[in-house]
Amino acid sequence: MFKRNILFIVIFKSVTSSYAQEAFKGFSVNLFPGFLIAHREYMANMEAHTIGFELNYVSNHSGWNSIDQKYKHLRWGVGASYFNLGNRETNGSVIDASLNVEANLKKRAKFQSTLRFGSGIGFLTKPYNFDLNRKNKAIGSRLNGKMQIIYNTYHTISPKHQLVLGIGVTHYSNGNFKRPNLGINMAHLSVGIIQHFNTPQFKSKDLPSLFPKNGLEVMFAYANKQIAVADIRRFNIYAASFLAYYQHKNKPRAWRFGPEFFIDKTYPYEKFNPNSLKNNQLHEITEVAVKVGHEFQFGRIAIVTDLGTYVYRPNEYKKRVYFAIGFNYHFNKGIFVQSRLKSHMAVADYFYWGAGYRFKNPLNKND
Repeated sequence: MFKRNILFIVIFKSVTSSYAQEAFKGFSVNLFPGFLIAHREYMANMEAHTIGFELNYVSNHSGWNSIDQKYKHLRWGVGASYFNLGNRETNGSVIDASLNVEANLKKRAKFQSTLRFGSGIGFLTKPYNFDLNRKNKAIGSRLNGKMQIIYNTYHTISPKHQLVLGIGVTHYSNGNFKRPNLGINMAHLSVGIIQHFNTPQFKSKDLPSLFPKNGLEVMFAYANKQIAVADIRRFNIYAASFLAYYQHKNKPRAWRFGPEFFIDKTYPYEKFNPNSLKNNQLHEITEVAVKVGHEFQFGRIAIVTDLGTYVYRPNEYKKRVYFAIGFNYHFNKGIFVQSRLKSHMAVADYFYWGAGYRFKNPLNKND
């Protein structure tokens, strides 16, 4: 899943020509027939055919000059979906709300192909429960994060209608907020139709200056996680980072790098042994890392992906390399809030939420 997210960023870099398509907005209705994949052996009882339904507001116009003039045929949408997970008693169903952005791959007169990335929040009706539903070995909470990637093709069938055909993967998990957290992965097709509206000519406006184009960022974040189904003790995780960021060729994209620090007491903890948390030294609970990342700014919202490696960790309890993917929301005067999913290869660590501040680099006299 995370390799596909990196692929998404690489493809996004290529869509930087001028905005040359007539703007539209409308609604799409999509069906997602697919299959729930048992990616662990003890999830085999959950394998099932699935069916999803989505209603989505769609447009290729953001309303911001920085996006509409510099990215060709960009699409975006916001909507809700429902997935029947195929096994009513064990798997249940999911209702979610999400935001998605689509990078153009190929555009012709009556055809377009895109790579769609979506993220949101889902509500699961049948999570794991010791008394009521022990057969669900995948997810232990009703509230979960959603990630989705779809290769879509659009076929114009009339001036106001497009047929949508594609293939993709949808993932739900809670980032270890509550165990179990193996996650649900569905491979599925995408079949739908888009209805365009009659609308006046769109107008774009300049986005306010939210932060310096090139500068420094300081961030503090918090997470909460559970490490085992049987041991229900919860852990508070604290994070901080100090990054430099640089705008990419006067476009709404930036590269970022710098150190990141974590305080994580799961390193010394021994299951069912609270005494292992007593008198811990700082070096026993601290992670020190360096990371590089990419940010695509879509108005006040930014899609952020980071790749980090630990230069110090108390032991090898976690893999050395980690990924983080999520969103920033930028207020005025350099203030932002964030949400990230941190993982080690394909193993989720936790969701963390934070706030930060961006400011001009005092050493850079040209900005």
